[in-house]
Amino acid sequence: MKLNLNIKKLVAIALSLSIILAGCSAEAKDTDKDLANSSEEKTYKIGITQYMEHPSLDEVRQGLVDELKDQGINIDIDYVNAQGDASNNQIISEKFVKDEVDLIYAISTLSAQTAKNATRGTDIPVLFSAVTDPVYSQIVTAHDEIENITGVTDKVEAVEILKLARDLRDDLTTAGIIYNTGESNSEVQVDEVKSAAETLGMTVETVGITTINDIPQAVNTLSKKADILYIISDNMVASSIDLVANLAIEHNLLTLSTIESQAADGILMANGLSYYNLGKQAGEMAKKILTGQANIQDVHVEQPSGLRKIVNVETMEALGLSRDNKAFEGAEFVE
Repeated sequence: MKLNLNIKKLVAIALSLSIILAGCSAEAKDTDKDLANSSEEKTYKIGITQYMEHPSLDEVRQGLVDELKDQGINIDIDYVNAQGDASNNQIISEKFVKDEVDLIYAISTLSAQTAKNATRGTDIPVLFSAVTDPVYSQIVTAHDEIENITGVTDKVEAVEILKLARDLRDDLTTAGIIYNTGESNSEVQVDEVKSAAETLGMTVETVGITTINDIPQAVNTLSKKADILYIISDNMVASSIDLVANLAIEHNLLTLSTIESQAADGILMANGLSYYNLGKQAGEMAKKILTGQANIQDVHVEQPSGLRKIVNVETMEALGLSRDNKAFEGAEFVE
């Protein structure tokens, strides 16, 4: 009898424990579900600071917005454009800090630098895009050493672009670059192209500009020294890319860009990245940070994925080239 009584007690205890554990498990699942629902229902305020308006930067902005919406994240966007004025960048970032936004999306090197400074001492995360070298620009210490700012770079390997230039014309020896002297993002690209050119036995001629009005003279100067105009990712040049393309055709100067969309603007050939996809890539990172899936310190700087080769047919014909040119192999042709 005593043994039976003990067994009954043990069974009762075991049953009680299983009920308690089941309840805890159910409660944990409910908590996870509540957190997920809370994340889906919450509206996150994102401040977007963009240095100037031009297609590439506009695309990288839209890419992030579309990606977050596709992921079902509710967002309230406060978009402010600095109109190419560096002092406006600081005002914009300070406004976002005062408004206590959930995240700042900084588009361009200058925008990222000021957003980093403005958020120092706060817990507001900053995500950047359209930045070529965030280490050189002192935005991050290293791609995997993150404090409150991370993002996606738009760096394209210069040596691959120069090899394509060589394919365009066998006797091509000199590349020309127009760049904004006030943008560190451009300076680092110029240095990289020069280093890459040296390995291929080529030379690089550069002309620095400070305003869009300097572009005609810059193209004229380079047309006398260079065989091809290498279009780097420079905000000032990109904002007037149609002007650059037309002037280059007038001077019978080949043009090659690292930005996919610029082929449609009249540049002969683009072998570059999609800034819209770059924005979507940033959107994936933003979701992780906003919803708490990852701490920003664990979201390392990412490289762009996938390049497209696009040739402008009208420019190709104006420069006396044909579709069977070696450099155009595997390219898409746009009218």
